[in-house]
Amino acid sequence: MDHENLKAEMISLFEETAEYAKKFHKKTYASDMDILLNRHGALLGRIREAFEESDEALKAAAVLIPEYAAGQLAAIPSKRKRDLACLDYNMNMVSFFVPLLGEINSVKTKEFTEKIIEIYNQKLPDNKIGHSTREQIQGGFKKGLCYITTAVCRSLDKPDDCYELTLLRDYRDQYLLGSKEGMNTVNEYYNIAPTIVKRINRQVDSASIYAGIWQDYLSPCVRLIEEDKKEECRKLYSDMVRKLEKKYLYS
Repeated sequence: MDHENLKAEMISLFEETAEYAKKFHKKTYASDMDILLNRHGALLGRIREAFEESDEALKAAAVLIPEYAAGQLAAIPSKRKRDLACLDYNMNMVSFFVPLLGEINSVKTKEFTEKIIEIYNQKLPDNKIGHSTREQIQGGFKKGLCYITTAVCRSLDKPDDCYELTLLRDYRDQYLLGSKEGMNTVNEYYNIAPTIVKRINRQVDSASIYAGIWQDYLSPCVRLIEEDKKEECRKLYSDMVRKLEKKYLYS
């Protein structure tokens, strides 16, 4: 296997999927993935051949994109621009690039994609991402992806189709997924919200914690949406995610 040629091809694929990630939307996600699979079937086959050769070959192939991403970011002098570029890379990795590689038909595919995520998080420790698959993302569209909101509403004995959950899901679909910043908020959810919910559920005072989240964040978010203050809602929701992440993932 020509290592340098494979590297160039994988970088080209990464850059192409980045363009798809910029317009990430649940209505086009399945068709976008099908287009990428049909267009790059031969390349995915070559990637499979590379990581199936040996454990060493798998690691060598897995490191290519994390090293590329880290190098590109390191070349950006402005911290703000670097942070924004990193968010774009994270969104690409989570929504398209890794899920696309996850479609490779091999018993070692999951080991390969998980190794990519592991190395990526080592190279970019301040912006860690989680492993994702096409099936998880498409299943998440159907389930709503409002992990924390759903957990809070259930704690308050509100049904899954309650007014608040329906309003927030519509807000996500109609507003958040229509902008880059909104997509970044959704991206955070793919990676951290399920773990946050699990850790809150382990607390003896989980009901009190959920009541506090409702009072401080979700109820105000509902009011903001009702008042058509959608951007203010996004900022408040993002603030909630960051604070819960700091408290339940890194404390």
